[in-house]
Amino acid sequence: MTVLRDVSFLWSMLHVVLMFLIFFEPRYSWRPTVVFSFAGAGTLLCVNVLLMFWRGTGIVMSAAFFTCTLPSLALFFLLSEYRDGRFFFLFCLSDTLCFWLLQLTNLLDRLAGGGYAVLFFSRLILFPLAEYLLWRYLRRPYRELQRKLSRGWWLFAVIGLTYYLLIMASAVPVDAPLPDAAGMLRLFLIMLLMPLTYLAIILSLWRQMRIYENVRIMEVQRQDYDALCQTMEVGRIYRHDMRHHLATMEGLLQQGDHEGALHYIQSLSGGLEKITKPARCANPAVNAMLTAYIVQAANADCAVETKLRIPEELPFEETDVCVILANALENAVHACQELPEDQRRIELEMELTENRRLMISVENPCPRPVAFGPDGLPDVHRREGHGLGLQSVKRVADKYGGLFRCQWDQGRFLFRTVLMPPEVRAAPEEKRRPNRAAAAIAAALAFLVILNCFPALADALEAVPVLGLLLRAVDLRTYALVFGGR
Repeated sequence: MTVLRDVSFLWSMLHVVLMFLIFFEPRYSWRPTVVFSFAGAGTLLCVNVLLMFWRGTGIVMSAAFFTCTLPSLALFFLLSEYRDGRFFFLFCLSDTLCFWLLQLTNLLDRLAGGGYAVLFFSRLILFPLAEYLLWRYLRRPYRELQRKLSRGWWLFAVIGLTYYLLIMASAVPVDAPLPDAAGMLRLFLIMLLMPLTYLAIILSLWRQMRIYENVRIMEVQRQDYDALCQTMEVGRIYRHDMRHHLATMEGLLQQGDHEGALHYIQSLSGGLEKITKPARCANPAVNAMLTAYIVQAANADCAVETKLRIPEELPFEETDVCVILANALENAVHACQELPEDQRRIELEMELTENRRLMISVENPCPRPVAFGPDGLPDVHRREGHGLGLQSVKRVADKYGGLFRCQWDQGRFLFRTVLMPPEVRAAPEEKRRPNRAAAAIAAALAFLVILNCFPALADALEAVPVLGLLLRAVDLRTYALVFGGR
């Protein structure tokens, strides 16, 4: 049966690399990154297998820091786009998650009586299941966090390193005896606290990113407000000095200097045009965002044609609408900067329909064809400056149950999104709300089943003071002994 143990070890080492690559942001394209990753991981795997056959399976866990962690850290550091706290936190996160699964499957096998069958089949199922859940629910938001947040990662990397050292120090080798009740309790607490801590870290980073986006929008609005205040101040000065201008023109006309009077009037008209800043739409927040990016486009010699039909009040959060506009216009401006000046033109259309659906469309010239990834978003490298932030747009569209699509068609890049009004989504959202009471009952029943199926685990936990009294109340063997006494 030792073949099951060895095969499960090889299977686990393969998934250590896969779990890391789920969140990894490579410096180069994915093809050489995957080739070098698996070449390096394969070499390390062969070295550890030879070491395992030479010194026994226990040496792998005790020497893994030197035979697995440090070499793989150096390899992926060279391949990583980020070479700061983001990389080290991701490395600690993926390694500790894998070792957590290794330790969990090891304990399940030992509590089931050994034999490595539970060890093999649980690893065969749990590793792909964990990778699917990470890919499905965490990959996209985590990669967005890496792109948008560059600070605060070092502290979280130290926390990840601490958990790595804790789980390595408390790990029970495959063939070693289980620790006593106190040791099992310590191991149980470490195994419980690690995923909870990582979940808290990711939620904290997500809130930080949301704050960053809101601050960014507020800064744009502040700049627009400052510009508006300056315009109003200039207009006030013009109105104050109007009698002087009229006196000057009157003097020129009395002197018969019609050409001078005309020139003076033209100079006044030009000044008034500069301070005249018509509102582009009724909504103040959207107007501020549009003004800021239209000015940015003008500075890049890029013309912007707008068709806006939206009221002052929108049935959506203004910050979400501004996130869509900011990312769409920013990407369009960056794309136009690579073109000749006579081709730099952006078309923006925005309308709130009668059924209160918000439609946003942005088009810009793009001579080179754009490749799209499996998620429907442009597969463009982040350093090219085009396509960033579309993950945020997709998240906003999903929030309102809307539609979001990017398309390349005959030399033009098309950005389309439709947001559904919140009241339309209220009923389906109510149905999808999780039942916490049912989840708690299911978790309690699962705990009772596990406790009574694994006598060794029950004995170890019942030896713990206070906790043991509670566990004996749900241990069916307690009542079997009472009935037998009768």
